[in-house]
Amino acid sequence: MPMPKVVALQAHMGALAELLRRKGYTVIDLYEACRPGVKVDALLYTGYHPDMATSFSSVTETADITIGAGALENHPAPVRVNITGLRPETALAALEERLRRFSPQ
Repeated sequence: MPMPKVVALQAHMGALAELLRRKGYTVIDLYEACRPGVKVDALLYTGYHPDMATSFSSVTETADITIGAGALENHPAPVRVNITGLRPETALAALEERLRRFSPQ
């Protein structure tokens, strides 16, 4: 059985967080996502914040804290989805589409 996908939310989004949990996702906030060793599969955010997710997508940072061969392939950058104005069901659909599109086959 595959591990549940970890989704980081930019802010408290009660209805969306609950829907994601019911669908089997592990939901964390950005503070928890920044902790060393935490792997995030997707980042859901609202608005335009190009600098917000820099640490989540930086291959250099991943390489700096990872030891061993093949580290970069094992820690891909999370999928980022702007969910501004989307209802929870629509945000979930957008997330699942992006995860399908960017997941290794």
